[in-house]
Amino acid sequence: MKKVLMVFVLFSMCALGAMAQHRAIGLRLSNAVEVSYQREAGEANFWEFDGGLWNFGNGAQASAVYNWIIASPEWSPKGEWNWYLGVGAGAGVVWGPNYHYDSEDIGCFVGVAGMLGLEYKFWFPLAVSADFRPIIGPYFGDGVHFNPHLLGALYWPTLSARYTFNN
Repeated sequence: MKKVLMVFVLFSMCALGAMAQHRAIGLRLSNAVEVSYQREAGEANFWEFDGGLWNFGNGAQASAVYNWIIASPEWSPKGEWNWYLGVGAGAGVVWGPNYHYDSEDIGCFVGVAGMLGLEYKFWFPLAVSADFRPIIGPYFGDGVHFNPHLLGALYWPTLSARYTFNN
């Protein structure tokens, strides 16, 4: 449990130490419901900090991902399209029935988070996006296993809606 607490403290310190402008705040929805916060990190880069409950309340997770805007196609006369790609870290806690290992033990996971997404920023302060963000790493519960919980993110895209600060 101390390891999980230290990971969450680390994410909090990263969020407080970011020296950039606000970008957006909102919600991410898939098999998880997360609060999402973005901060600019240069001209075409941004940090994304997410945290919330997943799997119908059987766990909590947090992630910090550094994203690069890799393309901005001109698909519409109004608004702005952005393809982004990122890498970071994620961690979480699992409680309740653990359907992967027939155990009800409390477990935790840590790992490398990758992100690939497409965002549309409207001409008013709203951005919507769809992305994939798997967290790949070990799961610590009744032993050490490969983390199966968030690999499902490869198959289920996350839909997000965010209020944008810099429009």
